[in-house]
Amino acid sequence: MFRVLAAFLAALCFGLATFGAAAAATTGLVRGTVTLDGKPAAGARVTLTGEGSLYATSTDAQGHFTFSDVPFGYYTLTAHDDDVQDRQVSLNVSSDSVVNVAVALSHLKAIAHATIVASAGVAGTPVAVNQIDKSQIDASPEQDNLFRIIETLPGIVRFSYDEPVALGFHGVTYEIDGAPLPLATSSNYAQIIDPKDIDSLEVYTGDFPAEYGGQRMGALVNIITDRAEDVPEGTYGELTEGFGNYGQALGELNTASRFGSTEVFLDLNSQRTNYGLDAPTYVPINDNSSSSDQFLRTITQINSRSSVSFDYGNQLSQFQIPINTDPNNPVDPEVSIPGTDDVQREYDRFSSLNYTLASKDGNGVFQIIPWYRMTEIDYAGDLPLDVLATEPDPITGVVDHMVGLDQDRLASYAGIRISDFRATGTHAWKVGIDADREDFSANETFACYYFDCDPTNAPVTPYYPIYTAQAQAGTNFGAYAEDTWTPIPILSVQYGLRYDHSTGYVGGDMLEPRIGVNLRADEKNIVHVYYGRFYAAPQLEDVRQACALLGAGSGECAAAPVYNLQPERDAFFEMGLQHTFSQQITGYVDIDERNVINVLDTTQLLNTPLFAVFNNALGRYEGIDFRVQDRMPNGNYWYVTTTVSSSEAGGISGSTFLFGPAPNPPGVPLTSPELLSPEDHDQTVASTAGYTSRFGAAREWYATLEGDYGTGYPVAFENATTTLSGRLPSHLTFNGSVGRNLFGSANHGLGVRIDFDNLLNHQYIIKIANGFNTTQIAPGRSVLLRLTEAF
Repeated sequence: MFRVLAAFLAALCFGLATFGAAAAATTGLVRGTVTLDGKPAAGARVTLTGEGSLYATSTDAQGHFTFSDVPFGYYTLTAHDDDVQDRQVSLNVSSDSVVNVAVALSHLKAIAHATIVASAGVAGTPVAVNQIDKSQIDASPEQDNLFRIIETLPGIVRFSYDEPVALGFHGVTYEIDGAPLPLATSSNYAQIIDPKDIDSLEVYTGDFPAEYGGQRMGALVNIITDRAEDVPEGTYGELTEGFGNYGQALGELNTASRFGSTEVFLDLNSQRTNYGLDAPTYVPINDNSSSSDQFLRTITQINSRSSVSFDYGNQLSQFQIPINTDPNNPVDPEVSIPGTDDVQREYDRFSSLNYTLASKDGNGVFQIIPWYRMTEIDYAGDLPLDVLATEPDPITGVVDHMVGLDQDRLASYAGIRISDFRATGTHAWKVGIDADREDFSANETFACYYFDCDPTNAPVTPYYPIYTAQAQAGTNFGAYAEDTWTPIPILSVQYGLRYDHSTGYVGGDMLEPRIGVNLRADEKNIVHVYYGRFYAAPQLEDVRQACALLGAGSGECAAAPVYNLQPERDAFFEMGLQHTFSQQITGYVDIDERNVINVLDTTQLLNTPLFAVFNNALGRYEGIDFRVQDRMPNGNYWYVTTTVSSSEAGGISGSTFLFGPAPNPPGVPLTSPELLSPEDHDQTVASTAGYTSRFGAAREWYATLEGDYGTGYPVAFENATTTLSGRLPSHLTFNGSVGRNLFGSANHGLGVRIDFDNLLNHQYIIKIANGFNTTQIAPGRSVLLRLTEAF
């Protein structure tokens, strides 16, 4: 293994030293030729427009042109030469793709035509990759919720607290403007970034290239916040205010400025509501939440070949923890004292610096990105009242008191990413490295009802405090080499090898081969096959001390906990078919199978509000994804997405101390499929659909209607503390929005937007308290009105 790794790293370092160009993690390459009456058109003007950006160049003496650093999205390429009719080609560019275009101009209008030589899906967008652009985000009823936006895509289902579960398991990886944004803790409620700071999304639910890894790979979300635009000199922006039921209120300020060759984007957002988290009651109690964030991005064009961009984000989110005070509540056995007020505060800060250098021939880009992230969770428990909350044991009927928590967890990361890409005639090579260090610390105070913790002492306060602390550093290193080989126009082979190594409480490493094949069967159909291996390091969280102290004498926690959490290792296979119904309507069906060893998951730590990481010994996901979408030239848009799947896990192989002295059935090996049972987030059928219609003189008005259907989650899973079984009822909800978008500096009037969430007021049960999750009920109908002024 060492010799193989040494050879791999040597080849990688050689590639970084010798390649003259590279591709950024969120950009692709568009190149091609322009001919006039069958001969090379030297000096023809070629423009690429879309996603709010404009790129322009001229062909060389052979009629060749190249756009080397094009962010993913939908574009129109136009070729122009004097005295002939312009020709246009619609393109879909994905990250690291190479799209070759041949445009034929002619003085004879009858035979003028344009063709895409290597179309998206063969050398462009993979089958299992979806893009959501700014116009779709702006018109979505879920404009304020990133999780809900990506849950409209196949293979991703909505779980508790809006968490997206992808391809059967927790763990969505996020990248912002080419920099990784690792998930540091297991108990975050806030979104990774405010959607109002996002320009467009690219979401992988399969066909993961070798450049991505080291974290859980349920899905990969590539985010572009702001693109280089044709912004005139000066400052322009929008100011938005909004209000609605549930005490909703928001304020937004978004600006774009140009100072010479530098563009500056600044977004300030603040919002609050009385219905923050999914509550255990139909009318929420103690459920206020608020958030504020500031995001700054600068893009400086140093010269025609190089640029540098800088991102800085800062966010504070606060959540009251909703409670149930009714002992007769049929769906929540946990009863709190009225007035109990636990609050979780989440602080998040990240920054990155991205230097990009295009090669002289335009066939690639070199990129280096140093980055930093800090995230802190401060759980402020109402300890005197927390310990008076009760929950009856479902078997014995004995009433247990809950455990209060006061906690401060801090994780900070510093890392660097270097990548190098070179596109030749039939190959698109890329090599790169990722390296980061994490420092994690936590201080906890657990409050235990005095009789439960120390029955021999007379109570001085209503609770008995227990203090714990931890501190740990860890590192992650990843290196990869990959190539997209297109030997003939109808065939594309993407293959690569990745190596990941991690340290922390436990270390590990893995070589991960990836290979995918796209074959154009005919003009309308692309067949896709993919296989990949993935490695994910566990988070630096350790609850052994707390479990031992709180569970002492109860038998619920091992007396001498041993840290045996393990990295997760996945094997993923998919095959699919993409069909082009027309120039605007496309669709695909994808079959997925995922087999996992040491699944990383979370469970409630005894009867505390803290969730702890553990390993399921085995995990298996099987699913069929289906999506059809139509992007009409007039701006109208519709989609239908359906996922039919099964997600199972079983056996306890890591953090076994959380599950008592006998965490697994006796006599059953941890490799046995007999251990498998439906995951608590397993939903057999999940389907979403939406339609956006644009109207008005400049089509500045829009109306969107979206629907969401799910068959319901299992009631119990593994060590569930409930006697209930089966599945929760299915649900069907509708959301809508109507409004007028303001674009650029030409609009100085008042814009308006109204969002409707859960139009039919269908409050369904998402989860019932079962030892893994608390009870959560979907919120009722909400209405939010926004007014916007452009300046």
